[in-house]
Amino acid sequence: MKTMLLVLVAVSLAGSAPAAEQARRATLGVIEPAWSPDGRRLTYVAPAREGATDLFVVDADGSHRGRLSRTGTVDELAPDWSPDGKRLVFERAGEIFVLRADGTSERRLVGGWEPAWSPGGRRIAFVRDDRLHVVSARGGRGRELTAAPGAQSAPAWAPNGRRIAFISDASGFPDVYVLDLRSGTITRLTADQAAEASPSFAQNGRNVVYVSGKALWRARATGGTPVRVAALRSAVDVAVRPVPRRLELLPDLDQRPPADLSVRTDVRRGRPHFLLGFDSATDNIGLGPVVIRAHRSSRRSITMHGAQVVRLAGGGRKTYPAVGVLRYVHSSDHSHWHVMGFQRYELRRASDYALLVRDRKSGFCLADHWAHAPGHFLNEPHGPVFNGNCEQGRPQALAVYQGTSVGYTDRYPSHFHGQNLDVTGVPAGSYDLIHRANRSLLFRELRYENNAASLRIRITWPRGRSRPPSVRVLRTCPASDRC
Repeated sequence: MKTMLLVLVAVSLAGSAPAAEQARRATLGVIEPAWSPDGRRLTYVAPAREGATDLFVVDADGSHRGRLSRTGTVDELAPDWSPDGKRLVFERAGEIFVLRADGTSERRLVGGWEPAWSPGGRRIAFVRDDRLHVVSARGGRGRELTAAPGAQSAPAWAPNGRRIAFISDASGFPDVYVLDLRSGTITRLTADQAAEASPSFAQNGRNVVYVSGKALWRARATGGTPVRVAALRSAVDVAVRPVPRRLELLPDLDQRPPADLSVRTDVRRGRPHFLLGFDSATDNIGLGPVVIRAHRSSRRSITMHGAQVVRLAGGGRKTYPAVGVLRYVHSSDHSHWHVMGFQRYELRRASDYALLVRDRKSGFCLADHWAHAPGHFLNEPHGPVFNGNCEQGRPQALAVYQGTSVGYTDRYPSHFHGQNLDVTGVPAGSYDLIHRANRSLLFRELRYENNAASLRIRITWPRGRSRPPSVRVLRTCPASDRC
């Protein structure tokens, strides 16, 4: 395992002539970097305050650094992205785990190390007992890919998912090989006494790049004489940055912490219930608006199915279907079509993060007339664009169009239409009050690790359990679901 500065090297990986190294170094002590599928974000492993290595993520320009895991004492290694950019796979203590890109919903996949997600998203290659294996991304036992001699390591998929590059010491030295998954044929790309490492396919799929000594090399995936591409100042892990054909101007939902806390008494069936109310707000600080188009084929259906429309740089649009459900909400204070689950609220015990109370919020009407996000943003319009009211007063509507422009905020005030949690049965103690945007990661975004924010609060019952509790804010955590 090597610790180094992150080095981004601009070189020609497809041409025949070597290119000079043009490196720009970010001040990050990192190991094992991996680019997101759109090339905008980089996940990597770095030492954390607790002493072990944790997973981090950062934009390509070094901004928006976020921490995805907090294990404390166990090293996490070898992260890799799912093709849709919504999940990561990584290694911890000889086992492989899958984690959502917002840092939640971790699950164990299989025993092994050095995982690599297939381009199609259905399989994950990994190493176990010095042999290449593959397992379904949903889980299972996994199966061995090749019984060829030598210790195998560092699997890397070709863009079409039909080949895997890897390192093997079958010759007595670490060399680069390529396995054809359809035929089982193994092609040896290097044959020298140098220690090759970090193989990775170029984006065209025809070349494999790797590190040997203090140089970056390129070899044809079908074999041939390797070509030295660039000199490196130190040994590094190679991560080929993808370059998408069309740049998507994605939104970025940045969740604000809960605000304006208050307790209201609600009498139900003759018994008092105590509702902890709060403001909730989600800023769009991305490159493009959140745009939702929804429809239903008949008024017999009580819901509409929503699609997200994403603008492309240079013009055009791309549509992602099935990003959520919309329902018409009848209310005394407002009645219109809501995007269900746009935000969710939780109360968790501070000591062990156990869930005590979850919201019953119906949804949000996305629009530009609630508030503004702090700061100035690229592609922010001069004025509000989404001025509608989500087909207010029209439960018979067959389609609805709503959204949030860059630099605008979707905000609901305290106690307004579900902006509260019932804390009647909650014991006195310390809790984390958490607000999450895009909880199911249905909407496409630039990043997901800023989708949650929280407060550490103290609940006491100074006048007994039959009277409203006292709530005191202890700490504000604007970029974490753990306060």
